[in-house]
Amino acid sequence: MQNKVYITIGRHEHYGFDTAIEREDMLVAYQTGRMLANILPSCETVYHSPLARAVETARFEALGLGCLHIIETEFLDEDAPKYTVQKFLNSLLQNTSDDVFYYHFVTHLPVVEKLGLPFLGAGDVCLLTADNWKEMLAENFSVQIINAPKVLPEIWHKLKVERTVFGKLSADEIYQKVRTLL
Repeated sequence: MQNKVYITIGRHEHYGFDTAIEREDMLVAYQTGRMLANILPSCETVYHSPLARAVETARFEALGLGCLHIIETEFLDEDAPKYTVQKFLNSLLQNTSDDVFYYHFVTHLPVVEKLGLPFLGAGDVCLLTADNWKEMLAENFSVQIINAPKVLPEIWHKLKVERTVFGKLSADEIYQKVRTLL
């Protein structure tokens, strides 16, 4: 029996006041990654737009996914022409080996729209499933929307940090604290 292949295309989290994404949304991105890791095979690579809000979302989602390969690409920038977005994805899929089953992308709503996918709210993910990469390339895939999770109350206990203190931490400090959850 042949395995299915998967692509998840996630929209970046909410903008932060003084960070690329809101601090609590860093936890949401991590939890999104954990949720995807629980239902999908190991993620080969996380690709993301170079814009800061996508970079941070991808970093925390990759942590939750346990994915070590994170690649920035201008082809996922919100201003990228539709043709270049599609060419990037087509090239990637055409050159994917049979032992790879899953890629994750973090981008922006205009890119999601250019791909003809349903509306995604901040932090939401679109799951594409196909029988193989050839079928994915031919756009013979099913589409499922996965809404961004809420921050689980127990995460505060596990992080051993109060929300008032958490709001003052840098993105790197939050990342280091979240890494302790693994």
